[in-house]
Amino acid sequence: MSLTHQSLAAAVRKARDQAKATLDALQTQRHPETAHSSALYLALVSIQKRLLTVDPAPPAVSAFVPELEQLVSQCEGKLAAIKPQIESALRLAAGRTDKS
Repeated sequence: MSLTHQSLAAAVRKARDQAKATLDALQTQRHPETAHSSALYLALVSIQKRLLTVDPAPPAVSAFVPELEQLVSQCEGKLAAIKPQIESALRLAAGRTDKS
């Protein structure tokens, strides 16, 4: 696994961990955004699993850009706190190091 894949997997893991904490809090509150939070969390779990596969090798990190862009667009309301972590992962996947 390349260093870029490892870095992206670490960034996705941070976003996933925050998404899980948000999901747990929303479930406790029986908040209406629970289902949306669950979908976001599961999408991040899926991305991380694909990044960490060994056989077959994971796709190029750029292949994750569309999914991460979609997840960023879904970070509204209670999920807005997760947006910076997903944006960080997106910058890595897109090969950008700036914050633009």
